[in-house]
Amino acid sequence: MNAIRKWKECCGGSGVLAWLTLAVAGVWIIMAAASLLHFDGFFSAWLTLPARPWVFITRPWTIVTYMFVHFDFLHMLFNAAWLYWFGRILLISLQDRHLAYFFIGGGIAGGVFFIVASALGHGGASLCGASAAVIAVMCGAAVRMPDHRISLLLIGEVKLKWVALACCALTFLGGGGSQSAHIGGLVWGTANAILINRGFDPTARIRKLTLRRKSPVCADGRRRDPAAMAETLRKRLDDMQRLDMLLDKIRISGYESLSARERRELNDLSKRIKR
Repeated sequence: MNAIRKWKECCGGSGVLAWLTLAVAGVWIIMAAASLLHFDGFFSAWLTLPARPWVFITRPWTIVTYMFVHFDFLHMLFNAAWLYWFGRILLISLQDRHLAYFFIGGGIAGGVFFIVASALGHGGASLCGASAAVIAVMCGAAVRMPDHRISLLLIGEVKLKWVALACCALTFLGGGGSQSAHIGGLVWGTANAILINRGFDPTARIRKLTLRRKSPVCADGRRRDPAAMAETLRKRLDDMQRLDMLLDKIRISGYESLSARERRELNDLSKRIKR
């Protein structure tokens, strides 16, 4: 557990990013061990996403499990690295729930696009890998913060939008039957980031439902003080309003427009709201 806690710190305190990257790497380790035991056929049959709709109906869980299945080490490594890199950038302006929404939603969208394309005769036999989900995170980060600058070895500082464009080009130049899934991830990430930029948060409804289910009773059985709850809520709303102001400034002028004090404040607000 100490190692997991340290990895979470490396992920900027994001539990979602930490667990997603660990899941991608962990499932590959299991797959590698299964391959040595000549047992990988089971995972291929029951965890990858089948192209035929009538087969998928018998294995509906594969629309999620396929994202974490990688048979090739480099495939897994690049997906995990891109997820970590672009996930950290996305979390500058958004929260853990948004990262989960972009990743899982992008993966599901990619799976749907793949099945539809396969039905039309443009897909492969099955689909595996987190590429579609990672592309959704990448596009979400690029649309949210297009002018965010990244320092690249031997190149220097480059705006995020150009890095994302280059990564998309490299992905689509790879060819293969999974291109329809990549398109699904791109559409999901881009469309939802545009919605958020325009003031509509797709995750807000999910968050409200989660808050409604929380009990107003403390862990020791005592009921919470309504006045204390109201004060906590007021402070949280103030924090969210200030966070929205900083995020709007980033969206309009870029992350570099923030002063050192505002950057520290952004980091503190993000940590408080995630608790």
